[in-house]
Amino acid sequence: GAQLAQFVLGSRPAMAQTGKPLAVAVVAQQMAAQSDQRSWDGFQQWLKTTGLDKSWKITQTDAKGDPAQLVSQIEDAITAKADAILVMYGTLTAAHSALEDLARSKIPFFSLDSGWQAPAIADITSNNFVMGSQTSQFMVDSLLGKGKTKANICAIIANFHHGTRKRGKVMKSVLSENEWISLKNERVIQYSGFYETTQNTVNDWLTTYGDDLDAIWCPWDEPAMAAAEVIASRGMQDKVFVVGADGHPTAIDRMRKPGYPLVATVAQAFEIWGAYTGWLINEIVGKGRDAKQVVPVPTVEFPAPLLVQGVNLPEPGKPTWDSTDLYYIYRDRALQGMKS
Repeated sequence: GAQLAQFVLGSRPAMAQTGKPLAVAVVAQQMAAQSDQRSWDGFQQWLKTTGLDKSWKITQTDAKGDPAQLVSQIEDAITAKADAILVMYGTLTAAHSALEDLARSKIPFFSLDSGWQAPAIADITSNNFVMGSQTSQFMVDSLLGKGKTKANICAIIANFHHGTRKRGKVMKSVLSENEWISLKNERVIQYSGFYETTQNTVNDWLTTYGDDLDAIWCPWDEPAMAAAEVIASRGMQDKVFVVGADGHPTAIDRMRKPGYPLVATVAQAFEIWGAYTGWLINEIVGKGRDAKQVVPVPTVEFPAPLLVQGVNLPEPGKPTWDSTDLYYIYRDRALQGMKS
């Protein structure tokens, strides 16, 4: 973890050669989101550490969650003849006209956690199918650990982003293999107003199902925190637990408090994604390296360790993604015994 971070954030080997000065357009879907902010921070840190902030011209725009605005901002970057275009967390399935124009322009295009769409050279992300299985299976295992032979859960669903959508589909696949767990209710949310919507929804669920409810599955940490707040406010933290995803520092800070209802998440390497995208742009556009050699497959997936309350949360101030996955801790214990 630390060695990879040193490289992509700007180690000496990475700084040894820099390509030509570039004009790079960065288009963010929703800069109000923690994920966008953290990836942008990683990209900027890489630029400063490599010294390319002095020679690259970066134009950063924010679509503020509006897919139509995202399309417009991509079109503006094409018109401005940027040397490279990066879209962060974009709803590219709703941007076909802009993608077609990008292909015709031949401007090198990169995306970050947007779900790969042609003509992107690469989409930098985590494996959302894996993350969905990690948190969903941990939820199942936790219910088993509580001695449950029958259990009831509710789920917050978010289909507006490829990653959260995939995690939700995997959760239902996991449930199909665990028929003793009943999905009592689910609520599909949009990004706009998600926190209040989640709070109101969870409050209704707790009223409707009361002590019969065992867990709430959430697609990412922020609605998970909203759910956890409602559970705690009603004094049900010993009865109902929550699982989330992303490993945002705010969520991890709250998970350090004993009894906090959010018990598990997976920590995505948002800052590393931003830094690695900068490295890719420099290698392919700045230095002219063959994209197929630099990016053999178009989806570049970084690991996201499973973090569990009271077991393997990182120390305060340490990047959440620079942690050891719960099951790698088990592996390391076994390996230590084998070597002893």
